[in-house]
Amino acid sequence: MINDFLFVSGWAGYPELFPALKGKGEFLMPFVRHSEREIFERFESSEASTLIAWSTGAHMALKRWSRVVERFDRIVLLAPFLGFTDYTADKIVKLMIRGMKRDPQSVIDGFLANCGFRGTVPFDPADTESLIEGLEYLRTSRAAASHLGAEKTVLVHGEHDRIVAPLASEDIWETMPKASYMALTCGHWIADNDIIDIAFQR
Repeated sequence: MINDFLFVSGWAGYPELFPALKGKGEFLMPFVRHSEREIFERFESSEASTLIAWSTGAHMALKRWSRVVERFDRIVLLAPFLGFTDYTADKIVKLMIRGMKRDPQSVIDGFLANCGFRGTVPFDPADTESLIEGLEYLRTSRAAASHLGAEKTVLVHGEHDRIVAPLASEDIWETMPKASYMALTCGHWIADNDIIDIAFQR
């Protein structure tokens, strides 16, 4: 059932990136709208049967993996990673932080373009500090690999991902070999209709 999901987005992962999900399920946006603690609480209290998590959201799910596996019947991790700076140089994140303090709109636009998203989102300058906190989080946060829940898990990564290399999903898959792995011909951003097709096997 397409309405029965919890979606946890990524850094600067505004709902406008995924318009086909609007009005369906529950959408959480890290840092700007929900703290890590609030997202962890939703992992444990959600009554949805399917968890869909993109990028930072997938990382947060991996950090809370034993609880996540208990709660959801199907888990779709889009562009997941155990540690962001294992695949993206820390100096790049530092440059983004510096840029956010001077011209946040330019950083957001550049990031989304590098994700492979060709549209625009209504960035609110009031979100700047929260997004900087999110970048600082990505510099240090780590999840542990786990074999739990492989049968209910789908790992999805864009072959042309310029933000987090596909190796990040492959490394997780080595620990979780019974999971499904899907490589898509896209970048870091995965189109909402593709997400729905994968999550609900339309």
